[in-house]
Amino acid sequence: MKKLEKCIIAVLIVVAIGCASHPKSSATAEEIETLNKLVSEKSFEIQANWANPLATGSINSIANAGLLPPGSTANRIDLSGSASFLRVTGDKVEANLPYFGERQMGGTYNNNNTGIQFEGVPKDFEIVLNKKTQGYTMRFTISAATETYQVVSQLTPSLSSTLNINSTHRTAIWYTGRVRPYAKE
Repeated sequence: MKKLEKCIIAVLIVVAIGCASHPKSSATAEEIETLNKLVSEKSFEIQANWANPLATGSINSIANAGLLPPGSTANRIDLSGSASFLRVTGDKVEANLPYFGERQMGGTYNNNNTGIQFEGVPKDFEIVLNKKTQGYTMRFTISAATETYQVVSQLTPSLSSTLNINSTHRTAIWYTGRVRPYAKE
């Protein structure tokens, strides 16, 4: 019986050590410097690769009907080949992101503007260093026409990003993508 107890304790210790989170970032000094430069210059773009809407009944119906791009599911939609971005240039932000989800309030009849699109100087803009990941958290609020968006983005030294968008008129959605330098064309 003592042997069994010792084995169980040993297994629990190994599991606890294996499951412990690693407190240090695995980013290289070069990756951290690249991200620091992009953030300090305020000239970068997040290229969205995947949209992650809330899997509501409507989105599930669309997925079941086969209307999503190949390789996509109701809660993870491939954006390959689309010009999906959030851009920061100085004090301005601009976004052109497709939207998949439900509109909570009536919208306009303009079929050309169904995605999340805004451009201008945001309110409460901040980019804060995340010491644990050596990345940054970017937050701001911006209005476009009759809609207001609250945006929170995590920027990592590996130049990957998550972008969460909450709207006054739509269900929440988040995107994953890559951070890259922005150079005006």
